[in-house]
Parts: sequence; structure tokens; C-alpha cells
Amino acid sequence: MFVERRTEKKSHFVLKRSVDAMQMTFFSFLTFLLLLPNNVLAQEDSSIPAGQSQKAILGENVPGDQQVAPAQTPVVQEKHPRLFWILPTYTVSNSKAPISLSSGEKFRLFVRNTTDPFTITFTAFNAGVQQANNDLSGYGQGAAGYAKRLGAGLAYVSSSSFFRTYLFPSLLHQDPRYFRQGSGPFKSRLAHAVIRPVVTRKDSGGRTFNWSGLLGNTAASGLSNAYYPATERGVEPTFRRVATGIPFSVIDHLIDEFGPDLQKKFLRRN
Repeated sequence: MFVERRTEKKSHFVLKRSVDAMQMTFFSFLTFLLLLPNNVLAQEDSSIPAGQSQKAILGENVPGDQQVAPAQTPVVQEKHPRLFWILPTYTVSNSKAPISLSSGEKFRLFVRNTTDPFTITFTAFNAGVQQANNDLSGYGQGAAGYAKRLGAGLAYVSSSSFFRTYLFPSLLHQDPRYFRQGSGPFKSRLAHAVIRPVVTRKDSGGRTFNWSGLLGNTAASGLSNAYYPATERGVEPTFRRVATGIPFSVIDHLIDEFGPDLQKKFLRRN
């Protein structure tokens, strides 16, 4: 009886910590946006609409007999304006007829996401919140404790992006991008965003189970056992991190889907 109660209390404690961590990270993100200075927001060009779709880059016309037919299909590039002039949107597409990414393009996508100033700054901010709440308590306090939390945060973000954006999507021929509906019934768009963590697009077109996302999260969580404190290592903490990562992905995709609409309303209001 004593063992059962102890196990039940431990399970309740672990679940509460996971929920608290998810809520804290989400509210930390909102606080981070509010604390950003205005000069940072002004760095991005607001003249580009958030919902802008693909733009074809065509060669200039050469007059008369000097005009030469193009040797290949014009390159199609999609604009990725920052959401609210802050959030990078490299992995978000508005295209209704997407072109599949090569393995090299997926790798460049991973690098852009990982090295983006917002990714690094938010990770540093979240490490400060973790230290204030004494999360990952095995790292201790002070400058050394913060440095360990920051290093762990950057390692987790980098490995997660590497596995989910490049390695497994390349091996399994899946597309790591989120494709916005951008219009249509609210319920349809909501369902599209919510289901994205488990359903993704194949490079060849069509939908499939998001193995690259699931395996990527599991691999990154397993790798974190190498640098997380001893109390956060093992099978249970590993899969707890995988499970708590799913609602965070849902939040990300809800922002991807409806964020541009909110930005347009914000711009009209101002």
C-alpha cells in the first residue's frame, strides 16, 4: 500500500511538472514578445504582406534578335516575411502547388532556423526563466547554472531541428514545412493545424503519417540524456519530453496558420 501511494504521488508530481513547464514556456514566449524593444520590431520591412505567396524570378527580356529562350524553368522562390516582424517563417509555406525540397534545401532550412537571432535570443530568455524557477535543478544556480541551461537549450533546439527538418525528412522523403490553408472555414483551418504534428506531406505529394517529426523528437529527447542532469535522464523522462512536445507543436502550427491573419488585423487597426 505504501509503495502504491508513493508511486501515485510520484506520477502526479511528474505530470504536474510537465504541465507547469508547458504553461511556463508558453507564457515566457508571450512575455518575451512584449518585452522586445520597438527598434527590434522596426528592423523588418512591414511592406511585405504576411500572406504573400510565391513569386517567380524571371530573366530580363532581351530586345530583337538578341532574345534567347530560357534554358530551364524559371526558379520559383517564396517570400518568408517575419510574423509580427519577429518570428521567422522559413518552415511555413503559402503555396497551393508546392515544389518538393531537395536534401540540400532541407539542410539549409535547418541551418536558417537554428542560427536565426530569434531562436538564439528566445532560448537564452527561456534559460533565464528556467533558472528563476530552478528547473533542471541539477545545474545549480549562478552564472555556471545559467550557462549550463543555455547550453542545454541550444543543444536541444539544434538537435531537434536537425532530426526533424533535415535528417529524417531526407531519409523518409517527407516535407518538414507547414502548408497554410490561409482561407476557408475556421474549423477546417483549425483541424488542419491541430493534426499537423501527426500528419505531414510527402515529397512526392499527398499526406502521410509524420514519422520524421515523431522520430526526430524521440531522437533529440534521447540525445538530451547525454547533457541533462541525472534526475532528467532515463526512459520515462525521455518519452515525457516527447509527449509534452506535441502540444507545443500544435501551438506553433496554430500560430503559423492564424498568425498572418492576426497581423493583418493589427496593421489595419494601427
